[in-house]
Amino acid sequence: MRILLLSLFCLACPAIVLADPWADFEAALPHSAGDLSEDQVDQLIQAADAVEAWASDLEWATPTAADGAPLPADPDEVLRVVRTLVDAKQRADAALANNWPLRKEFVQLTDGAENRQRLGHYLRTTSTLIDLSGRIRYRMRDVLDSATYELDPHPPQFEAMIEMLTKHRVEIGGTALSYVLLDPAPETGAVPYSPAVKAKVLRLLATVRDMEMVPDVVTLLEQPTTTPELAILAAETIRQIGLPQDARPGTPTPLAPSITAAQLRDHLTALNDRTLRPQLKAARQSLLAWASERAEHGVTGDSYRVGDFEVKSGDWLLMRNPSPYNMFTDISPGLFTHVGVVATEVGEDGKRRFVIVDLPERGAKIPATNVDDYLLRTLHYMFLRHNDPAVQQQLGAAAAEMIGNRSNFDLTFRTSRVLDLKGKPLKGQTINTYCAGFLLLCAQTTSRPRTEFFPIPEYAAGGNCLSNLKKLGLAIGDDFVSPSGAIFSPALEIAGRREPMYSPDRQVKEAVYDHFAVSMVEETLHPAPDLSQAMLESAARIAKQNAWLRQFLARANNVSPEMDLESAAKAAAVIETLDAIADANMSGFLKAREAFVAGPLEALRQSGASEQRVAEITQYRQRHADLWNRWIAGQLSPRDMRIALVDFYSQQGRDQLDEKFFGPAAP
Repeated sequence: MRILLLSLFCLACPAIVLADPWADFEAALPHSAGDLSEDQVDQLIQAADAVEAWASDLEWATPTAADGAPLPADPDEVLRVVRTLVDAKQRADAALANNWPLRKEFVQLTDGAENRQRLGHYLRTTSTLIDLSGRIRYRMRDVLDSATYELDPHPPQFEAMIEMLTKHRVEIGGTALSYVLLDPAPETGAVPYSPAVKAKVLRLLATVRDMEMVPDVVTLLEQPTTTPELAILAAETIRQIGLPQDARPGTPTPLAPSITAAQLRDHLTALNDRTLRPQLKAARQSLLAWASERAEHGVTGDSYRVGDFEVKSGDWLLMRNPSPYNMFTDISPGLFTHVGVVATEVGEDGKRRFVIVDLPERGAKIPATNVDDYLLRTLHYMFLRHNDPAVQQQLGAAAAEMIGNRSNFDLTFRTSRVLDLKGKPLKGQTINTYCAGFLLLCAQTTSRPRTEFFPIPEYAAGGNCLSNLKKLGLAIGDDFVSPSGAIFSPALEIAGRREPMYSPDRQVKEAVYDHFAVSMVEETLHPAPDLSQAMLESAARIAKQNAWLRQFLARANNVSPEMDLESAAKAAAVIETLDAIADANMSGFLKAREAFVAGPLEALRQSGASEQRVAEITQYRQRHADLWNRWIAGQLSPRDMRIALVDFYSQQGRDQLDEKFFGPAAP
């Protein structure tokens, strides 16, 4: 059975009866574009905060003995709390799902100031709902970790929880329970879970279809104790989630898939099926035929499964990562920060793959990356699909045609060079544009107008945005399109999206980037390159007249030699410093939180922690002395501690940005 030390995040308090915050939340939800307003968004943000606080305070009672020692919780009460959170997650997800159709209403509105403000209100509303869904999912992971510990000694309730999570398709439930599949190390003396319980968890994983769980299923498949029946169920679970594709030939540092089709075929071939029931024998033969075909030919169908949905050639991938660039237009905040297009290709090994084709800032060629590998780069993403299959095929064919082409990321974000390629074969062309411009380039290979894909015109944000961008060698070009602009197209349907996951360290990074973006509009930027950055700018300026130096600088910085290297150097001098500030504060948050939950220093030393590690923990506890004293006194919940540390490092990052670039002390 499971061996787990109850962490400081476990629920060890008397049960708390909480007021229901959902009425205010649901009252603030828009039902049409006309419902969107600044007051509505403010009310929604406030209500979402209340829902998140309510979810964080949900606890089951932990009785205590006469000497104050904690006693096991009531397993039925634990189940009730888990069910309450499952219901909360479903309500939050339903609010987000019901909000997406509103995106299509804006093309019917006039392009007046009031309706453009509604666009911003819609983006803020959507961002709030994404964030709430991710925060409740984050909370559920903590609760499920504690619930598995509490219910482990109670098999009926433990298995009832697995069945509940399966019935309601709770994706994070698979993450919390995948440990059941793994046999404990012999030296622990722990007993593995029974094949029946492992089978229940496999059915949970096959239902929620989280790609990140495939490695745990593979581990089960490879364990010598796994029965043939369980191995067949594991193989079917991998098929339901999505079998990783073989690494692309010629990829410099390919990610090794957790299992290949050939390896899965070999596992199935080696199974002893003499004792299998006829139904399982037939299932094995079906899986064996499927894995054998994948091993020889790759993905042969018109779609490729990635978790809970399937992608097709021509799908547009929109992804959301922390970025300083999502507020530079009048339609902000941008929901998505980078894009790609799904295409199919047959590699040198004769195998067909589904890949993401995109135009990154770094590099001098259009890359292609296996879809399943690419999606590991982001916590939240969406795929859009054109409602006309013929147009969809043209989009995928255009992306495939550009794989390997020379590329130059356009720091002026112009689309004019895209228009220059209209009607021309794309194979072998140098692609001069930026990430969203790549979508436009694919779109113009169809017979459909640009407005069918990007129906809402975007303009540079007001204030000092353009003048500050100019200091970086950047610009917002005419006819600009952004990664978020495509979501307003009625012709583009949502083909699939990942459940958002909140990450407090990323919240710190986003706060720093958002402050930079807002300051670029409201304040005056004072670039302050250090000596090495200033020398690079000077070299880039000289390189305009020196082909050899231009090639050298381009190779050294992994960019196209056709890029405006002087502009790139100016931008890098600021963005590199911005990234350093954001990363340092994100790291500071992680180290501070780790210091709070690390336990007594003497216990750390006894467990083998180095004196350097102990000194670092001590340093962070002293830095946050007031917070630390409240934490060890039991006056601070894990949520309160997290919020306080996020606020501290977010504000520290903002202050550092102001001092470096925007404040009165900036050079």
